[in-house]
Amino acid sequence: MSREERLQLCSLFDQRVHIINETLYFLGGSYLDSSDIKPSSVRKLNKISLSSELQVDRLINQTLIKTEDAPDELTDKDRTNGGTFFHNDKNLWAFAAVGRGEIPTQVNQTDRMYRYDAIEEKWSADRIEGGEYQWFNNTNGFVATAPDGRNWYGGGTGIGTWARRPGLLLFEGNSTTPKWSFIRESDDLDSLPTPSTLGGSAVYLPIGEQGIIVLMGGWDTTKQGIQFAAGSGLNWDLRPLSDIFVYDIARNFWSLIPAKGGLPQMRAEFCTVVNSSPDGSYHNIIMYGGWSQLRGEAYADVWILSLPSFRWIKAEDENNPDTRPLRNNVDNPRIGDVGRTRHRCSLFKNTQMIVTGGIVSQYYDIKLNFDACNSSHPPLMVMDTNTFVWKASITPEEEDYRVPSFIRSAVRGRKTPDEGWPNERLEQIFSAAVSPSSATATSSSTSPPGSTNTVPPSTDTGGISTGGIAGIAVGGVVILALLIAGFIILRRRRQQLEPKPPGPYDNIKGQAWDKPELGPSSPRTELPNHYLGQELPTRFNRPELPASPVKRVF
Repeated sequence: MSREERLQLCSLFDQRVHIINETLYFLGGSYLDSSDIKPSSVRKLNKISLSSELQVDRLINQTLIKTEDAPDELTDKDRTNGGTFFHNDKNLWAFAAVGRGEIPTQVNQTDRMYRYDAIEEKWSADRIEGGEYQWFNNTNGFVATAPDGRNWYGGGTGIGTWARRPGLLLFEGNSTTPKWSFIRESDDLDSLPTPSTLGGSAVYLPIGEQGIIVLMGGWDTTKQGIQFAAGSGLNWDLRPLSDIFVYDIARNFWSLIPAKGGLPQMRAEFCTVVNSSPDGSYHNIIMYGGWSQLRGEAYADVWILSLPSFRWIKAEDENNPDTRPLRNNVDNPRIGDVGRTRHRCSLFKNTQMIVTGGIVSQYYDIKLNFDACNSSHPPLMVMDTNTFVWKASITPEEEDYRVPSFIRSAVRGRKTPDEGWPNERLEQIFSAAVSPSSATATSSSTSPPGSTNTVPPSTDTGGISTGGIAGIAVGGVVILALLIAGFIILRRRRQQLEPKPPGPYDNIKGQAWDKPELGPSSPRTELPNHYLGQELPTRFNRPELPASPVKRVF
């Protein structure tokens, strides 16, 4: 058996991650394999094929991971954490966390990005039209991507920190020549400022003229926080997950919608994916994991924010490797204190939420997969978003998304936020996004989520005329006659009819890695602090809590 066949990928975190054409790509960040003593950087682009079944209930054999050379600026051990991929259906652009170098061949211009062509399998340094927006300190912001190649980036350590440079970066990858622009604050006084958020998460939804962005969680970087004692090194307060920000792309307009339900604990460094029902009546944002700076703990819970009701629902997920009993630190076996942070999520084949990487911790950050391999907490996990069961493998088979019954039960009869819409514009957007057939919620082939079909407005004035009553009577007789005729025809042909399958909401049951140059002489790095410098983050030690600490909830 060769050395590569013996090696296994144990953990990874802070990577850029995306899936194109049944291939999972990840780049940058830190890695731990079975030959390491602590996480290190890898100067490669890593690829895992998802075109055949991939077992993920174990450590990943490195022969399953193919690599290609990547530009040094994208994999430098001191500058790789916190960047992201902009993308379309064939290209990956590596944004942020790119170091300025003194070597002439290095990219040191702010109007350039490295692009990887997934079809040609090669890198190039693209000059992006529109300005100089490759800010090297722009890390850990929120990202949202539309299917047409538009990408938005905001917040993080560069945009909006201490109220600096608020706004959004828009990158258009499907233009003839890739271009970007900076969207300044709206002149509309009714619009909120662009939320300055670090470690939060955003998703794009095809609602409205150009779509919307939904943002949640993370730290509020506009001001010095008050949740921690002075000198603790914890600078920002966490945003409550009752605060859901919605951005209307066409109007450049931010709104705040209070979410209700059983609210998750405040957190950052979690991940999200979104499922939409075929008829546009549900948009379910699924959140996994995260870190609470205030409480000094990580999470491994699954929550759903269901729109348009803007209601949080806690999922009772099954078979989660991170919380499975008797598989955690024997010195501190409290399963409820285990959590995962600094991971990424991707939606594959409509219903498979793939969790890539992350640091698994217990109470006050006893790290379980950081400096030693731990097969109980594999580097990849996958959950079926139809059933909320964590599976042993990622499969290439595609399934239709069906809104789980517990979500439908939790939001039944709720078509608006509890406190109503903050403005007429959002009310119109969400009303137009739902097709008329959604009232029955049984058809599996209705309008897409972005449909602008609307129910014609009512002209009812409170009473019915005599002519109207007569019309109703005549119509009733005709309908009755048609029903009788239809019944007779159906009865005669019933033996020839195929059985009708259940609708999408009926009867749903919860059921060659080349890691080179990593020998003893390879450079190692401490876990980078991508918020406050290059020392270990304060959060990896037990934080100093306020004089009156918040009571922990178990």
